[in-house]
Amino acid sequence: MKKDDKLKLFLASGFFLGLAPVVPGSFGALTGLAWHLAAVFAGWSDLVVRAWCLGGVLFFSAVHYWLTPWAQKRWNDPDPRHFVLDEIVGYLCVPIFWVLPGRPPVPVWQLAFACFCVFRILDAIKLPIARYIDRNIHTASGVLFDDVVSAAYTAALVTGAAWCF
Repeated sequence: MKKDDKLKLFLASGFFLGLAPVVPGSFGALTGLAWHLAAVFAGWSDLVVRAWCLGGVLFFSAVHYWLTPWAQKRWNDPDPRHFVLDEIVGYLCVPIFWVLPGRPPVPVWQLAFACFCVFRILDAIKLPIARYIDRNIHTASGVLFDDVVSAAYTAALVTGAAWCF
């Protein structure tokens, strides 16, 4: 494997986490969770954490668009399971989208872990809009946006639950 391909594989697989033999999307999405929690544990304000996550969305989206043609060719699949940049971006959208009332009902790291689990479930089952995108749009945007839609569903559920408690 060429050095350039090793770098692409490293990035495309979420720092090799997406190469896991089972649930590679979930392992790869851990990169997004780690990105988010790094800002939370640094003690940054909610606004700065959201800006940090937005920076991650922009960075990983740019890498996603750059590497999608390479990944589709490498794995001979329009949405390769080991290409997990879309899952990273999707998870990072959750803390940007959620609207929590004042102080969250649980520590933010626990909320982030719960959101990660909900996001992965919703991304796997593909609720209506995400399902349509996943089945019908096989471009780099389609691969990415079904995860962003699942993130919006996750944020809506978390927001609703937080406001109820």
